[in-house]
Amino acid sequence: MTNTTASTPDSTGRQLNLEIKNIGGVSHAQFSLSSGVTLFSGENASNKSSTLRALAGVLGGPLPPLKSDADTGSVRMNVGDDKYYLDLTRKDGKVVVSESRVYSGKGDLCELFMALTEINPIRQAVLAGDDLSELLMQPIDTDEIEAEIRHLTEEKESLDDRLDDLDKMENRVPGLLARRDSIQKEIEDVSDSLEETRTEIEEFESEIDQTDEDTVAISPKRNKRREIKRRIRKNESAVESLTEQLKRTEEKLDSIEVTENGVDIDELGEEIERLHHQKQQLTSTINTLSPIAEMNSQILNEEDDVPAAMKSDDIVSELDPASQSVTCWTCGSSVERAQIADQVETVQEIMREKRSERDALTERIQKKTTRKQELESERTEREDLRKQRADVSTEIETRRETLSELRQHRRTLEDEISELLEQHGKETDREARLSELYDEISDLEYERGQLSNDLERVEEEISEIKTALSTRETVENDRKSVAEELREQRERIDQTEQELVSTFNEMMQRVLDRLEYNAIERIWIERRSSGTRMSAESEFELHLVRTTDEGRAYKDTVDSLSKSEREVIGLVVALAGYLVHDVGEHIPFVIVDAIEMFDADRIQGLLEHFNQHAEFVITAVLPEEQNELDGLYDSISTAALGAD
Repeated sequence: MTNTTASTPDSTGRQLNLEIKNIGGVSHAQFSLSSGVTLFSGENASNKSSTLRALAGVLGGPLPPLKSDADTGSVRMNVGDDKYYLDLTRKDGKVVVSESRVYSGKGDLCELFMALTEINPIRQAVLAGDDLSELLMQPIDTDEIEAEIRHLTEEKESLDDRLDDLDKMENRVPGLLARRDSIQKEIEDVSDSLEETRTEIEEFESEIDQTDEDTVAISPKRNKRREIKRRIRKNESAVESLTEQLKRTEEKLDSIEVTENGVDIDELGEEIERLHHQKQQLTSTINTLSPIAEMNSQILNEEDDVPAAMKSDDIVSELDPASQSVTCWTCGSSVERAQIADQVETVQEIMREKRSERDALTERIQKKTTRKQELESERTEREDLRKQRADVSTEIETRRETLSELRQHRRTLEDEISELLEQHGKETDREARLSELYDEISDLEYERGQLSNDLERVEEEISEIKTALSTRETVENDRKSVAEELREQRERIDQTEQELVSTFNEMMQRVLDRLEYNAIERIWIERRSSGTRMSAESEFELHLVRTTDEGRAYKDTVDSLSKSEREVIGLVVALAGYLVHDVGEHIPFVIVDAIEMFDADRIQGLLEHFNQHAEFVITAVLPEEQNELDGLYDSISTAALGAD
């Protein structure tokens, strides 16, 4: 039978339309709900619980039971233009979902904090005196939090290392500045020495009579010798610089980790090609199966669009749509709709598996392609360094050969100059001194060149450090942000537990005052923690203080609470979880059942609290409570819903 009894919807809120078939004791029922509180009124065994469990199921809560004499059942719900459904079937003695589009996919939130039926886990735990912490913290993904903590810890350590490096760089600046000043002073001293030596050479050369025939003969050889000495110094400096470059190249070659480990890049490329081929085959299979599944799903889901030639006129099939025969569009044979549905599910499952395999192949291809690129890059870098090493080695060898030739030429010139001096009876001491002065000039110029190179390197290092130090503020801000996020993640569980406790304690006191449990002074939860900060385990311990008729307060045990008092605690605990976990943002519903132990006034007090935090509050009451609450809330009579 169909029940359409409901109050006029609130024009300011949303409306919910529900249709139930073969759920619990309900054969068929239709009704509407408005935002706010709705009472389901009826005697015991009048399908109040079955109706509420059907609603909870299509919202995303626990599966409702099938009618005992039915193999299939369904719940249909419209909220505005959105349509939701839950189709159940009996398979191997168990009730399973055949098709569904429920309001929320957050089943744990629905079961714990939305569907407050008699079998609600929190209400059951309070009745049994069990610890509540695990249930209340169940929506918090501790594994995800711990993974995020590990990631943030690594990021923070990396930023700490960067700041340490910057500190070390900054500590080096004073020494580098002092070194720069020292080198500049040395360059000035060498330049002064060069000037003095050149002056002394000029004085020596001015004393030589340039008109003497022997001087005319010796002077070109002296000039040639000076030129050769300059070239020797230049090549010696080049060899020294090239030797340093060769050393750095070899160190870089040694530092490059050889990661191929016998991996053949060509074989890796062939493997990638094979994986691409496998992926193409999977894509082809999916593309082949997809239209088959879509066509058959359309036949099943859009019954009115099925051509008449594909339908059966059998009266049995009209009463049982699952047994309706349909002409198969692929082979032309007649098959039952249920068989097509099974085949569609099989094809869809195959497609899901193929897509999963394709996704896994795509990931493997990406990893192997990246690996191949890394190996190719490393190989190219090694080849470039080996070529550079060979080129530098060749250049060093060429320079050394040139040096050998220049030194031999210099010795020849020195012998020729000495011979000329002896022939003309000139002073060899003056010649020797002049030669020494030219050697000093060469040495000083070489020294000044080396110092200039050192100064350039020091100034470059100072510039690099200053550039690096300019990023300190950014690094410090990043570290501060990461440290703050890390602290928040580490304290997230702790804060949630504290919030649950404080929310319950505050709300429990208000409920006790509103429901006038005069013999109970206070009920509160104490949070007890054990273990380390990162592996702490918390327990929520209930405490109770009663008052005597004379007004004296005393601490009592929770075991002394009546069933109704425990039920109140269970409902308040669930509401605290509803608030702390922001359930209302995802599921703006609260369904309350099995509260026949409360009188009308206390039911109203409870509903006031739930109505403050949920858009839809639906509860089951007996007719006598409904009569006392008449006019306060919308109500629906379950008299026409059939028997349990």
